[in-house]
Amino acid sequence: MANLPYNRARQTQKMENPRHDDGFSIGDLLKKIIPKTKPSKKALAGRHLAQQLLSAKLADPKAQATVASVKKGVVVIEVQSSALFQELEGFQRQSLLEAFRAGGLQVREVRVKLVSA
Repeated sequence: MANLPYNRARQTQKMENPRHDDGFSIGDLLKKIIPKTKPSKKALAGRHLAQQLLSAKLADPKAQATVASVKKGVVVIEVQSSALFQELEGFQRQSLLEAFRAGGLQVREVRVKLVSA
């Protein structure tokens, strides 16, 4: 390989433009073919119920905590305050789990995420 000229050792084929003749990329075509799925009514009802239970459980009405999702027995709560995150994650996780179960949700885990505003 040392005897080959520099250009020949590093020869590569130039890739052609991945777009088709009509100007659409594969991602654009897939967006047209595969429709976005909307959450089911059951999933939305579970999220609304979990949000009501969370609001009732929190003492501070101005607390920035929202239920992001309820899927397969896992409730994900998003908070914007690190102090509230620490409180929910450390001190109130078990009581939230019990409140969700008492409210009729089949929950096995509560996760808390800190999101920036």
